[in-house]
Amino acid sequence: MAADHTDERSKRGGTDRRTFLKAAGATGAAGLAGVAGCLGGGGKQTINIYTWEEYANFKDQIENTLDIKLEITKGTSSAKMFSAFNSGQDAQYDIVIPNNNYIPKLLDADLIAPVKKDAVPNFGSLYGKFKEFANSQFAKGGTMYGIPIRFGWYGISYDTRAIPNPKHSYSELWNKDHKGNIVQYDNHFKAISATALYLGYTDAFKGDRVSLTDEQLKKCKQKLIDEKPLLEGYIAADPTYIKSFEQGNHTIGFSGRNEIVEMWSNGDDWVDYYVPEEGSLAWFEGAAVSKKSDNKELAWKVVNEYISPKIGAALAKAGYSPSCNPKTQQNLSKDENKLYGAIEPSRLDGFIPFKAIENEKKWVSAWEEVKTA
Repeated sequence: MAADHTDERSKRGGTDRRTFLKAAGATGAAGLAGVAGCLGGGGKQTINIYTWEEYANFKDQIENTLDIKLEITKGTSSAKMFSAFNSGQDAQYDIVIPNNNYIPKLLDADLIAPVKKDAVPNFGSLYGKFKEFANSQFAKGGTMYGIPIRFGWYGISYDTRAIPNPKHSYSELWNKDHKGNIVQYDNHFKAISATALYLGYTDAFKGDRVSLTDEQLKKCKQKLIDEKPLLEGYIAADPTYIKSFEQGNHTIGFSGRNEIVEMWSNGDDWVDYYVPEEGSLAWFEGAAVSKKSDNKELAWKVVNEYISPKIGAALAKAGYSPSCNPKTQQNLSKDENKLYGAIEPSRLDGFIPFKAIENEKKWVSAWEEVKTA
């Protein structure tokens, strides 16, 4: 699913995300043992993780496999994860798992430690494309600092009963025939990036960061202002998107594929999805270990479990999003593999991964102008 940042995400599986457990300090913070890497009950080593809610589903399996204790704080956005680390709470966590474009931010802020590759043998089974990403986007000076976990991509979802033959383009989000039935992401990165792709600014996504010129950003802003009269509204969270769709409040919108897979899994066979011809944004989650962790080796062993064939498959199923390890297909049924199992590696070549933004303050400012226009 995934950044937030660019990513506001909710628990998959039809229930609302629980309230974020805010880590306010070393004492009184629910879900925290207090100090990263401390000893838990019974003398077992405790590993503290800040991550998405569904990762907590596999707490018992990992604890039993590694003979440790896990404390998991459930987050609602990658931006909040970064802010927590950047405000001094990094000492309270061993592991953080935001979307991929936040690993470079953590790295630039000198908050995370190098990967201990011997502790992550399942890395060798990842898709080649995600190994490339780990050795480029998650690396500095030839040293790798993050491990890809699972991924998804964005496109256009639509109600086939109302729109049987849409053009496979972002242009449908500006189609006056859909006036009042279109939804857009309430997020500066996603909305502006999709608009930039629609306007043909693909070169902006080729570097280490997404970089629009001032003129390009100005044109994206105006295009989004032009879209406003056509919208039913802006949506940030997946459950809200799904609820709006099922209630008939909108018939087409920019969305993640995982929302639609969840709807298919729930029997909503009238919804369909396409990847725009102009290009598809893709996210993947990256696990990093705090530089202040007292037990980095064990922390990386926990990360290794999340990309193991068995737990990786269960995590894919929980989030309706494929694992970065294709060996997970061994633990999914034929139908499950069609929805969130292994894909042809060649399909990854066309993905445009989330990246940090050059001059992000300008994007935020432009988005604020769109929302208030």
